[in-house]
Amino acid sequence: MASLPPAKRDIAISKSLSYLLRHGAVKEKLNIDQTGYININELLNHNRLKTNKVTLDDIRRIVGNNDKKRFSIVEKEGEIMICANQGHSIKTVNDSNLIQLSKDTIPEEIYHGTYKNKLPAIFNSGGLSKMNRNHIHFASSISDVSGIRNSSNVLIYLNIEKCLQSGIVFYRSSNNVILTSGDANGLIGSEFFGKVVDAKNGTPIDINQYANI
Repeated sequence: MASLPPAKRDIAISKSLSYLLRHGAVKEKLNIDQTGYININELLNHNRLKTNKVTLDDIRRIVGNNDKKRFSIVEKEGEIMICANQGHSIKTVNDSNLIQLSKDTIPEEIYHGTYKNKLPAIFNSGGLSKMNRNHIHFASSISDVSGIRNSSNVLIYLNIEKCLQSGIVFYRSSNNVILTSGDANGLIGSEFFGKVVDAKNGTPIDINQYANI
C-alpha cells in the first residue's frame, strides 16, 4: 500500500487520535483513565496508528501543530500520557480535568455555533442538547480558535445570568472551550438563549418564527 503524503498522513493521524481519545477508547479496549488520558505507548500499538507507522515524534508534532489545540500530552509517574481536551462521549471520563466556572470567572459572552437549517430542530427539541457527548460546546470571549466550527453561520448566545441562577454548571477546558452538560436532561433550553445572530455580520435572527414549531 502506497504511503500517504505527509499532510494527508497527519490529518489521518489526527482523526484517529480524535476518535480513540474522544469516543472509541473503551470499544477499542484501550485503558483510558477518568480524566481522559491514555498511555501513548498503548496508543501507538493500536492498529489505527500502526497502519500509518505513527511514532511518538509524529504525535508530538501533530499535538503541537493542531490549530484548535485539541490534545494535551503530560508525563504521569514516568509515563507519557495523552488526552483529548474536550469532546468526549466516553461516559467514564469525568469533569475533573476541567476548570469549573463561577459567576466571577465565567466569560462575559458564551455562544454556540450552528447552522440556519438546524434552528427548526433546535427549537423543536426545546434547545441545545449534548446528545451522545458528555457536554454541549461553546466558544466565548476568552476563546481563540476553539469551541465552534469555522463553517457555523449562526451563533446562539446564552443568557449567562439566567443559566447560573437555574443551577447550570459551566466548565472551561485547557484549550478554552466552554462546556456544560446542561440540565438533568442534557439540555440548555431555548428559554436560556440571549440572542441568535448571523455569524458573519451579527445581524439578529428573528426566533419568533420558531416559537411554535
